[in-house]
Amino acid sequence: MNPSISRRTALVSALFMASPLRAFADEIDRRVGLPEASAVQAAEFEARAWRPAPSSVEIPILLYHHVVPDHAQGVLYVTPDGFEQHLRYLRDNGYQSVSFGDLADGLEYGAPLPERPVILSFDDGWENQYQHAFPLLQKYGFTGTFYVVSGYIDHQNFMTTEQLKTMMAAGMVIGGHSHTHPALAGAGSARLHDEVASSKAWLEDRLGVAIDSFAYPYGSYSASTVAAVKAAGYRTARTVDTSTQARADSLALLPAVLYSQYVNHYRGNVELASR
Repeated sequence: MNPSISRRTALVSALFMASPLRAFADEIDRRVGLPEASAVQAAEFEARAWRPAPSSVEIPILLYHHVVPDHAQGVLYVTPDGFEQHLRYLRDNGYQSVSFGDLADGLEYGAPLPERPVILSFDDGWENQYQHAFPLLQKYGFTGTFYVVSGYIDHQNFMTTEQLKTMMAAGMVIGGHSHTHPALAGAGSARLHDEVASSKAWLEDRLGVAIDSFAYPYGSYSASTVAAVKAAGYRTARTVDTSTQARADSLALLPAVLYSQYVNHYRGNVELASR
């Protein structure tokens, strides 16, 4: 190895062993499956070292349910053509998709985010998301987070385990959305454990990956719900509370917006901030 690279790697390693960003470096190592940082990673760490983490980030977390050709009335439905228009607007205006993990890295450790980040999230695990949304995400170079109800997988009109694995192999992320999709705000501790923690374990066993993001069914939550989500080991959780401001102190209560809400009321917050 080039001696200068070796010295740089040693210096960066020492900095990170002593800094709050060590957790971020450890997370990178865990994800790529390497015992130690490569020279390229070390250089990236050096560039990021001591970067101050923001208290909040302006980011549209877009919320979708059904993507179907026969458009039914209601905000939970969009046609494939309509969804493609959304993606075309995002691409043409410089948006880049990130995951909830990327967002958490940015808010907790100061990891860099794109100038115009966006998260595309899909609830419930409907098969039409696989049939219509997934190919369009690939066509336009975006990724998405699919929040699935563990008790619905492999049932009629919902995605199968193999379809979920196919999407994961293409860079999509799977999140938890409970086991039976109840409103969780009034649930007792036993029910919360089954819906939040047990469903997480079931998904992880079935899919072979860590499930570290959760979406509250119906957007229903209480203090005990949030506590259960954190105790189960989810790093982030998404609500249906309308905003584009993601806060570092509220990673378990991240907001969301419909596309129409975003372009009509909120996009200036992100687009002006990135100029």
